[in-house]
Amino acid sequence: MTTDQAQNPPRSLREAAVRLRQNFKPRGRLPIWRLRLVFGLTLLTFSEVVVWQNPTAREWYEWLVLGVLYVALGSFLLDVIVRFQVHTPAAIGLACGVYGVVSGSLINHGAYHNMPIGLIVRVLGLQVGAGFLALMLFIIVMRGMSPHPLALGASALVGVAWGIWAAWYPTLPNIAWEVPIRQIAQLYLIVPLIGLGALYTFFMPRFEVLRELNLSLLWWEMILCGVPLFLSLIVGILNNTIPALGLILPAAILAFCLWALRFQQPESDPSILAQITFSAPSLITYVLLVAPLIIFGIVAFDATRGDLFAVGNLLYIIVAGFGSAWLPFASGLIFWMVLRTEYPARRKKRVK
Repeated sequence: MTTDQAQNPPRSLREAAVRLRQNFKPRGRLPIWRLRLVFGLTLLTFSEVVVWQNPTAREWYEWLVLGVLYVALGSFLLDVIVRFQVHTPAAIGLACGVYGVVSGSLINHGAYHNMPIGLIVRVLGLQVGAGFLALMLFIIVMRGMSPHPLALGASALVGVAWGIWAAWYPTLPNIAWEVPIRQIAQLYLIVPLIGLGALYTFFMPRFEVLRELNLSLLWWEMILCGVPLFLSLIVGILNNTIPALGLILPAAILAFCLWALRFQQPESDPSILAQITFSAPSLITYVLLVAPLIIFGIVAFDATRGDLFAVGNLLYIIVAGFGSAWLPFASGLIFWMVLRTEYPARRKKRVK
């Protein structure tokens, strides 16, 4: 390349550089990143504490790393929801499946414990459920509307499940986790939920109109979020917490979920995140949703520490059943709708 060519690059290159600079506007993306930060911490709370993953054994610095990883993964989940216009129950299940498989494979490694039972129970059951609960809490609180009685009942049931799981699951011989002291377990549940309430109240953008498409990731944001998850994968493989061959099945499930989402019929419907385009987080709504979880969780934890271990076995069966059923049910429902809509339309065109 000559000196003149170096000083005067081709117009196409200059235009590409201009477009890159125009898309790279981190200051204008701060309100979106505030949403992503709080959503990621909500996912962390549900995936590590509500779905008890032995949080008492973690060092303080591990929580900082987990915070970065869950914010990055939560940003990808929001991107998937917007990009595929996820709004039907089946599509929501598949999107949460994407989250659950990645979190259970790259972050807490539950997929590799007693494969394939661990994959079904701790990933497709617990982590997918945690993603769904965190997403619903995020949307309901950000809408600022009074929660439906069914949501309050569901919160109470989640609290009961937390109490049973946190007290019963660590005692299994093949798990060998430290059985948490009642006061410690309660602190690990209450403190993060109080912190989340403060973030929703004082940190989230309030009474602002947000474009739904802004919740999708720009090119530089994809790199920013992808790097920590990729490093987590590399570190896990190097220290043998992630078996290379064990990745095959979770990766196949992840690919299938993304492939099945392509067949959703979005038509003109926006994604479920369109409900929060007007940001109005409500502390009252948050308290109403979280209070039953805490109260019933404490009661269930105390009860399960007695002789009610049969209840733990029942909960395990329920989680395993959910983990086994949601993927074929959600994907089957999407493909059934495709057969009902696209296939008859194509047949009519052929007849004409």
